Amino acid sequence: MFQLFKKRKLYSPVSGTSVALKNVDDEVFSSLMMGDGIAIDPIDEVVVSPCDCSIKLIMHESKHALGLLMNNGVEILIHVGIDTVNLEGQGFEILVKEGQKVKLGTPLLKFNKDYIISKGYSPMTLMVVTEPKGSSIDKKYEDISVIGGKTPVIDFC
Repeated sequence: MFQLFKKRKLYSPVSGTSVALKNVDDEVFSSLMMGDGIAIDPIDEVVVSPCDCSIKLIMHESKHALGLLMNNGVEILIHVGIDTVNLEGQGFEILVKEGQKVKLGTPLLKFNKDYIISKGYSPMTLMVVTEPKGSSIDKKYEDISVIGGKTPVIDFC
């Protein structure tokens, strides 16, 4: 019975500094058109799972984004970089397969931050709750240093 009131957490998908989504230089994300969430200015180059979930979708050609599905039906998008779809997969390596179940902290993809920057793109990594399934974000931990898979960045209920 007490599980009904237990808050769930999403952990940072990459190490760096958390940033308010509204401050991201991409109108689709900053206007919350895709959903609410948080951004991470990365210092690391490995994206890890922010929770126990399954891999719902991989952008195979561009390799810059993954869709995750939690057991409770909540869907999450992790998107590495701003406009990095234009890199056509260069500088990215997917480490998982669609349908694969993963645990919090499991490496999902690697990216080459210097390569992304050298091509004129931002490596800002976005985590957006695209399908809340009746859940709502209670708190976002913005403007703090985070460690991928270790630091909570979103509480929801």
